[in-house]
Amino acid sequence: MSSLLTNTAAMTALTTLKNTNQDLEKSSGRIATGQKVATAADNAAYWSIATTIRADNGSLNAVKDAIGLGLSTVNTAITGLDAVNKTFLDLKNKLTAALNPNVDRNKIQTEIASRLTDLRTSATTATMNGEAWLATDSGAGNYTSERKIVASFARVQGQISVGTVTVKVDETKLYDAKVYSDGTKGASAASSAGASTALATWGAPGATTGAQATWAKAQTDFAASDKGASALATRDAAFASYTAAKASFDAAVVKENAGATAGKDGSGGILDKKWAVTGADENGFNKAYQLSVDTIDIAAIQNQDLSKLRAYVNMADKVLNAITDVATKLGTVQSQIQSQSNYVDTLIKGNDKSIGILVDADMEEESTKLKALQVQQQLGVQSLTIANTTTQQILSLFRS
Repeated sequence: MSSLLTNTAAMTALTTLKNTNQDLEKSSGRIATGQKVATAADNAAYWSIATTIRADNGSLNAVKDAIGLGLSTVNTAITGLDAVNKTFLDLKNKLTAALNPNVDRNKIQTEIASRLTDLRTSATTATMNGEAWLATDSGAGNYTSERKIVASFARVQGQISVGTVTVKVDETKLYDAKVYSDGTKGASAASSAGASTALATWGAPGATTGAQATWAKAQTDFAASDKGASALATRDAAFASYTAAKASFDAAVVKENAGATAGKDGSGGILDKKWAVTGADENGFNKAYQLSVDTIDIAAIQNQDLSKLRAYVNMADKVLNAITDVATKLGTVQSQIQSQSNYVDTLIKGNDKSIGILVDADMEEESTKLKALQVQQQLGVQSLTIANTTTQQILSLFRS
């Protein structure tokens, strides 16, 4: 039965065409955006997960930037330390050359002074974003030894955590504006008097007084005597006095602007603190000193007693080992941060893949589907046209 009021075929064709147009619009949108889940309406669960992962990636990118900044700080410190190491090796060679009795130590001191300036310049200019790890001021009110560098980001059961790498500047500093933690300057009267007393009691090499002269005289007297018990006792007593005085002198520290404890390294940076070292004089006796790289002065050292110069050379060995230790620490931190940077980069790429799996459209599939829907749309239009011609056929029934 045909009806003028109700065209069932047209209604069916129209509904089919509408559905086809909707599918075609959705497919076109996926092709245009490259996503099959662009809004929560497309797939609420996938959209929610992808949104969370995108948020994590934003945090990871911020962490990656922070890691890059931290890595730049470490690289800057290492670059400065490399320059310091090269300059210090040259300085150490000049100290060794100064042991030659025929050199002009005044000229060598001029070269050393230039190297000392280079050392301080390399250390103080090795800064990045206000971070200085080679030259500090531990006496500043806002000073903190531990410097933290962002190294990682993680979300576990909804809880976000950021990991850091800690660098202890007290272990890397070469200079410290506050050299002595106890604030003392110069040797105390008691320590100076103690060193002077020990020196006077023992007697410097070649001295006419002191335990050395007493022991030498006792040996001469014993050799010229009948070697009786009295002469033997005198000689033994003189030797005992000499031994005790020598031990006292060897233990006394010849201090230069000393504020640190005798026999111990002072506080401060590697290049400006006092190092407790010894140097042998021309008679083989060790003399104790507290010396600083920052105040090296060999101009007044004479060939008659090179103990202080030898002490400088020994100090240079200790300082070089300390600089090497700092380089090892910074190298370890550099490697750790670089590893974390690579790991964070891997996480970001992994999250990008996860988001793609959830929301990205399969372009090959969408291309095929689009062509099919376009054909269906054309067929739908044609079907609707055919259905709409039915009323025209009814009209022909009433023509005469």
